Amino acid sequence: MTDYRRLRSDAGLADLQEWTRFDLSGPEACDALDDVVGCNVRDLFEGRAANTLIPSPAGGVDAIVWVIALEDGFRIVGEPADREAVRFALEESASGRDAMLRDIRDETFALALIGPEAEKVAWKAFGDDVHSIAFLNVLPLGDPAVLAARIGYFGEYELHLFGAAARKQAVIDALKQAGGGDALMVGEDAFPVMMAEMGTVSRKRDIPPEVSVFEAGLHWMIDFRKENLRSAGVLERRKHAIDRKCVLMIIDGDAADLRGQPVFIEDCDIGRIQSAFHSETLDRCVALAYLAEDLGMPGLSCAVGADRRAGRTVSAPAFLGRSITDNLG
Repeated sequence: MTDYRRLRSDAGLADLQEWTRFDLSGPEACDALDDVVGCNVRDLFEGRAANTLIPSPAGGVDAIVWVIALEDGFRIVGEPADREAVRFALEESASGRDAMLRDIRDETFALALIGPEAEKVAWKAFGDDVHSIAFLNVLPLGDPAVLAARIGYFGEYELHLFGAAARKQAVIDALKQAGGGDALMVGEDAFPVMMAEMGTVSRKRDIPPEVSVFEAGLHWMIDFRKENLRSAGVLERRKHAIDRKCVLMIIDGDAADLRGQPVFIEDCDIGRIQSAFHSETLDRCVALAYLAEDLGMPGLSCAVGADRRAGRTVSAPAFLGRSITDNLG
């Protein structure tokens, strides 16, 4: 069974050791974090998480992160490519405040248990408490405890596990014993196509620096009632200057060389493909594209590339995506 098929139909355990992980603590940690991220950190309480972003000074996206509220502060988790952007923003905001930032990547492990059978595997390894973890909730599991967070790209089918680096192999062994043995371990190679199927985006792959939060379709990650958010002024201006929109597309044929290809309605060039992957589930290509603002809507039939392959738009991108059956038809 391929990693993709295992993650789609069973359960797979991915080692996310290189992923970004910072802890921010201290009396003014909440203020320091709230100035930087789009969500309202003051609404979070211990055991809750939020999927949000760090806007850039130009109104784009510096990083997409998950914020986890802990007893003594916050954990900020993101993809490896966003590590330095997250560090810079948090160090800058914490400077002069009673807040301490720690890069905990090397002293902790990060694992992701993904798939429709993931909860069953976690239950066998950690017990009944697994069933009580709702999406964007966090709970310690086991003895000694690991921190289990229902966060990530794939909603209810994903559980992230964090703990001390010294316990990593013991946790992996317990999960292997609970389901799948060595076959339980998967790589991250299947993530991009699965994310495309779900309409979820990666900052590095899918959001060019010049694209605004609004054009990327991620403005729902920001609480615009906040008065302290950095880049608030430029975000307000860019809200009224949207030239393009990111949309999910299904395209005939395979995904080879589709990146950067034009999208047409008749002879009118209306945008470009940003990323594209072949979906085994659909036996078609799934892609994210930036189209002209007035045409970035679901249900649009169009042609793609020099060979004018048939394609149609499906939806705007969203981290809280529906299942592939509901989302892509």
